[in-house]
Amino acid sequence: MQQRGTQAVHNALLRLGKREEAWRKQYIHTVANEIVSEAVEHDCDVIAFEDLSDIRERLPHAKWHHMWAFRRLYEYVEYKAPEQGVSVEQVEPNHTSQRCSRTDCGFTHEDNRHGEHFECQKCGYEVNADYNAAKNIGVRYARKQRHSLRSSPKSGSGDAQVDVRVNGGTVNGESYQPIAGD
Repeated sequence: MQQRGTQAVHNALLRLGKREEAWRKQYIHTVANEIVSEAVEHDCDVIAFEDLSDIRERLPHAKWHHMWAFRRLYEYVEYKAPEQGVSVEQVEPNHTSQRCSRTDCGFTHEDNRHGEHFECQKCGYEVNADYNAAKNIGVRYARKQRHSLRSSPKSGSGDAQVDVRVNGGTVNGESYQPIAGD
């Protein structure tokens, strides 16, 4: 269509671009709503995200990162979650997808992750790579809370231990307890 160069083709491309952008925004809103709903359903006080604010600077040669909508997703969750009594926090992202999330291991190496698959080169733990990274993000948040409070971590209200719910189990910063069969 671009090779034709007519005004009609140009206008059609603009309309398609606007429609695609509207679809993307709606999709991200839907995902944000689902994240907040799941947090509320599981009585979570906090939703933890990796802090990816400088990702373009950290990965200057990667082409795919421009398509990521992490910032927009974070912003949508950040304004939707407080309405449901859930806060949103960010943690440092360093090596969360390359670190073994088993508490008795923690081995970090770039060869641990292969696309969607994670396999620890040290202990042999195998799991979905995003699930492994999510567990590491939860543990990192719990440890950050413990360090900032200089005592046992508590929820936002201060009355309960911090537990990090990962679909399939609970992480509390020291151990991971999978749901039976996980």
